[in-house]
Amino acid sequence: MKMFNKIKNTKLLSLSFILLATVSLTSCDKNDDENVDADSASVRITNAVEGSLSQEVYIGGTKLNTSAVAYGETSNYIETASGDNKAVQFRNVGSSSANVSFNVDLDDDDHYSLYYAGNTNAKTYVVAKDDRKAPSSGKAKVRFIHLASAVQNNVDLGFSATEKLFTGVAYKAITAYKEIDANTQLFLYAAGQANVVLDLDTKVQAGKIYTIYVSGSTAITLKYHVIAEN
Repeated sequence: MKMFNKIKNTKLLSLSFILLATVSLTSCDKNDDENVDADSASVRITNAVEGSLSQEVYIGGTKLNTSAVAYGETSNYIETASGDNKAVQFRNVGSSSANVSFNVDLDDDDHYSLYYAGNTNAKTYVVAKDDRKAPSSGKAKVRFIHLASAVQNNVDLGFSATEKLFTGVAYKAITAYKEIDANTQLFLYAAGQANVVLDLDTKVQAGKIYTIYVSGSTAITLKYHVIAEN
């Protein structure tokens, strides 16, 4: 009888140890899952609508930027959860109504630029995926976006009337990145034309990556903007 009790007690102790170990292991697994960082993408915001109020961006119903972005300004990159078909809204600062709504796919660890575009009567947007790969030694890397609602025709961007960097860029179009020499002067032209529409005193620096865009709702207010991406 004593031997039976000893065996029985040993089995109970073993069973209790197994149960305790299982509970502890399950608890550890749960905590590990809770500590895993969510996948994210980096997003920045540019307001290219002349005459607009400062803008706040909401992704999935949550406000992305803590400081509203005024016309001609660009935010820093802000991390947000990545994923497909993310609902995005541009709103006037403090407003619950969307000026423009759209969906975007945000891939893990990638960088994106969201542009509030158009004019106060016809608001729109542009989404650009940013390339953060450094340019060759001694070079700068540049892309161009046509966001001037006053100029619905295609435009060229170049060093001179006979040496164009980008040609036939349509409204809201985004060019690929190209490498250029540092301190290069650029000019905006109507597509295929030799007369300068806008002198871009860019003076880009070696090793830097830039987005250049033009905005303006009238020919008189046409202006260029240079955004350093790194």
